[in-house]
Parts: sequence; C-alpha cells; structure tokens
Amino acid sequence: MGKAYSDDLRCRVVTAMAAGRSCRDVGAVFDVAPSTAGNWYRRYRRESSHAARPTGGDRCSKLLEEAGWLGERLAETPELTLSEVRSDLASRGVEVSYASVWRTVRKLGLRHKKMDDLRDRAGSA
Repeated sequence: MGKAYSDDLRCRVVTAMAAGRSCRDVGAVFDVAPSTAGNWYRRYRRESSHAARPTGGDRCSKLLEEAGWLGERLAETPELTLSEVRSDLASRGVEVSYASVWRTVRKLGLRHKKMDDLRDRAGSA
C-alpha cells in the first residue's frame, strides 16, 4: 500500500477548489486524479479536515464483542483449530475471516491448535 499524499498538497488542492476551480482543472494542475480532488474537497466541507485518515490496524473488528466467548471456548477446548473457531462463530451469527480470528486470538494471548484437520489427515496418509 502506498503512502498518503502530503497535507501540504491536500491543503493546496482544497484551497484551489474552494476558490471555484473544477475537479478536473485542479487535478491536472496538482497531478492528482480529479476524483481524488473532489473527494478531498467533499470531505473538507463535511468534516473541516483534509488530513489523511489513519491506515492499517484492526479498527472495527466484529470479534471485540465475542472476545469473552472466544477465550472461554479456547480454554475449555484448547485443541480447536482457528477454522473450527470460525465455524463456531458462524453458527453464532458472526461471519468473519480466518485472519480476523487469528488476529483476535493473538491479541488476547490465547493458544490454539496449529494444524487443521486436513493437514493432520494428509500427514497420516
């Protein structure tokens, strides 16, 4: 993923658009896509900020509310794989990715079974 545009550039683009210039004109002058210029200006009018938003991280995990249940589940059955935990969550109505489950388990400092059933079967064949 690339870096965010500088605040200086964002400020100049927003200022030019506030002066009445079009998205296409401003985009051509500052070498940004017209849609980018328009998005920055709309955001500035809505939030009074043109600064880049934070990137990365697990900001809104669906599993935050399930952390207690997840800890209890892995404590009572530590040999569960993450795929099995994910299936259990789906039966509770929480659809999440394998990576989300892994990040949450890691964040909580919990242990889980390292190999899933498919690898176990392939190793014994």
